[in-house]
Amino acid sequence: MAGTAVLLLMALTLNEGDASISSTSVNCLIINLEYINCTWTAQGIQEVNYTFHRLERSTYTECPSYLLQNGLTVGCRLPYTSTLKFNRFHTRLAWDKSSSELEQIIDLRHLVKLDPPHHLRLEMREGESNPELWLHWSVSCPSTCVESQVRYRKQGSNCWKETLPIEGYSFIPPFFSPDDIYRFQVRIRVPEHCVQSKYWSEWSTPAVWGSKPRSISAGFHPRRLGPAAYWLTLAVVVLALIG
Repeated sequence: MAGTAVLLLMALTLNEGDASISSTSVNCLIINLEYINCTWTAQGIQEVNYTFHRLERSTYTECPSYLLQNGLTVGCRLPYTSTLKFNRFHTRLAWDKSSSELEQIIDLRHLVKLDPPHHLRLEMREGESNPELWLHWSVSCPSTCVESQVRYRKQGSNCWKETLPIEGYSFIPPFFSPDDIYRFQVRIRVPEHCVQSKYWSEWSTPAVWGSKPRSISAGFHPRRLGPAAYWLTLAVVVLALIG
């Protein structure tokens, strides 16, 4: 009788494992063209550790670096090479207490998420008729095949204006008023001619124009100061020369 109960318990445990892994799916994403994150999610609360393998040169190799949550494996971080993006990515997920395995073939070509742009810079330049505001930014991904999108708004407005995807790393907002305060953000993705990604990066940290003293790249123009500030500046310069 006791033996029958043990066998029944073992069968129930195996069936629970089979059901658990059958309701689990693996999702992979290339991060900034630097590494691959594969994560798995199960229905309900995960209570077991899964092992993850990927097919490499006809042999399945185990995950080199697991992602953990509450002491359980919830994902895997893998090194990235450019050839992986254009080849089928074979994965295998297993639980050591179950005979079942989940095998998936994932197309990574459109599954790229880049890091957001950084080092946003604003400068005013003398235009032919009016001053122009230039926004510049930098990216950290090891590729020049990137398109950008800029969004901006004036202070007091709740509506962002978004550009169409643009090439390059600079932007001149139209209808710019140097006396207003503007907020800018940029995001990037892999463009269509390089196999477009489904994912944009997150928006960058905002850059704000108008909250700090402004400068014009053509040079300093003291006569643009008010009369009192102009004469005070001139007196300081004269005293410095005399001294």
